[in-house]
Amino acid sequence: MKRTAIQSSDERLESTRVQAFFIAYAITGNLLQSCYSWGYKWGYKLIFALFIPPKGAAMLTDAKVRKIKPLEKRAKYADEKGMYLEVLPTGGMYWRLKFRINGKESVFSIGIYPDISLANARIERDKAKLLIQQGINPNEAKKRQQQEIDQDNLFKTLAIEWMENRKDMIKEGTYQRDLTVFEKDIFPFLGKLPIDQIKGKDVLDCAKRIEDRGAQEMAKRSIPLVGRVFRFAIRKGLIENDPTPHLGEALKPRKVKNMARLDISEFPPFLLRMDKYHGNFLVKSALQFITLTFVRTGELINMEWSEVDFDAKEWRIPAYKMKMALPHIVPLSTQAIAILQELHPLTGHKQFVFYNHSTAKPISNNALLSAIRTMGYMGKMTGHGFRGLASTTLHEQGYMHDAIEVQLAHKTGNAVSQAYNHAQHLQYRTKMMQEWSDFIDGLRQNLVPFPKNKRA
Repeated sequence: MKRTAIQSSDERLESTRVQAFFIAYAITGNLLQSCYSWGYKWGYKLIFALFIPPKGAAMLTDAKVRKIKPLEKRAKYADEKGMYLEVLPTGGMYWRLKFRINGKESVFSIGIYPDISLANARIERDKAKLLIQQGINPNEAKKRQQQEIDQDNLFKTLAIEWMENRKDMIKEGTYQRDLTVFEKDIFPFLGKLPIDQIKGKDVLDCAKRIEDRGAQEMAKRSIPLVGRVFRFAIRKGLIENDPTPHLGEALKPRKVKNMARLDISEFPPFLLRMDKYHGNFLVKSALQFITLTFVRTGELINMEWSEVDFDAKEWRIPAYKMKMALPHIVPLSTQAIAILQELHPLTGHKQFVFYNHSTAKPISNNALLSAIRTMGYMGKMTGHGFRGLASTTLHEQGYMHDAIEVQLAHKTGNAVSQAYNHAQHLQYRTKMMQEWSDFIDGLRQNLVPFPKNKRA
C-alpha cells in the first residue's frame, strides 16, 4: 500500500511538471508573438511616417511641379485624393482625377498646367468629388456645361454677325475674300471659343499657322480682321479690350511686290499690238478702256450700264464696289465714250458693260492677262500697270498731285475730306482725263501732245 501511495505521488508530480511546461510554453509563445506583432506594427508606422505623408497631406508642391521635366515615357505624379499630374514626353502636363462611380473606374480631366495651377486644380478636384458623391459623373457634367455656353458669345457667331452687318457697304469681292479667310484659317482655331476667353497669344498663334503654310498676305490680313470682330464685341458690351493691336509686328515683314508695267517710252508698240489684237472683242475693248481711265481691274470688270451717264460723260461707281468704300466719279473722255457706244449694241441689254455671253458673267481678270500674254507682254504689263503708268506720267507732266490721287481713288486726307473726294477737282480732272486720252492717241502717232506745267 505504501509503495502504491508513493508511486501515485510521483505520477502527480510528473503531471504537474507537464502542465507547467505547457503553461510556460504558452506564455512564452504569446510573449514572442506580442513582441513580433509590436515590432511589425510600429515598424510599419515608422515606414509610413518616414516615407508616406499622413492622410490629408499633399504630395505635390508648386516648387516640385515646376521642377518636373518630361521623360522618355509618360509619367504620373500623385497628389492627394486621387488627383495626379500626368506629364507627356512632348512636355504637355495635365491634371487628372481617378475615380470610381457605379463600380466603374474612370478619369476626369481637370485641366492643363500651368494654365491651371496646383491650387486651382485641387479646387476643381474637390468640386468633381462632390459630384461623384452625389452619383454624378464629372465628365458628363463638364460636357453639359460646355454645351450650355452662350452661343451668342462665340467668336464665330460674332464674326458672322459683323460680316452680315457690313455686307451691303462693301464690295462683293471684299466680302467673299474676308469670309474665305475666316472659314479657312480663323474659325477652325478660334470659332468655337467664347470671345472673352481669347487672348492675344491665341490670335497670334492662329496667324503664325497661316504664315507657316506660306500665305503671308493672308496671315497679315487675319489679325486686323479678328481685331474688328473684337471691337464689334466691345460695342455690344461683351468685352472691354481688343488684344490684337501690334500683333502684326510679330509676323515676318511683308515683301513689297511692284506690279509689272511698261515705261511710257515702251507704250507706243504696246498700243499698236493692242489695236491689232484679233481675240475677244470685249477683252480688246476692256484693255482700250482701262488705258484711258486707269481704274482698278475689279472696277472695270464689274462696270454696269446703269452707272454710265452719257450726257454728263461720267461713270459713277458706287461705294460698295470701291476699295476705299467711297463713291468714285470717272470723267469719260470722248475716246472712252466712243468705246462704250460701240459696245452698247452688244451688251447694252445686260447688266454689265463687259458681259461675256459664253459664260453669262463679266469677263475675268485672267482674260485680260491672257490677252496681254498673247500680245507678247507677259511679265512686262498687268491690268494694274496702267494705273502706275498713268500716275507716273501725269506727275511728270506737272498735273496736280491731289487731282491725280483722287482720280486713282487713293485714300487721302481725313475722314471728312474722304467723304467728298469723289467730287473734288472734278472740273480739273475732266480736263486732265481728256488730255490723257489725247496723249494716248498721240503716242499711236509717236507724238507727245502734252502741254507743260499743268499745275492748278
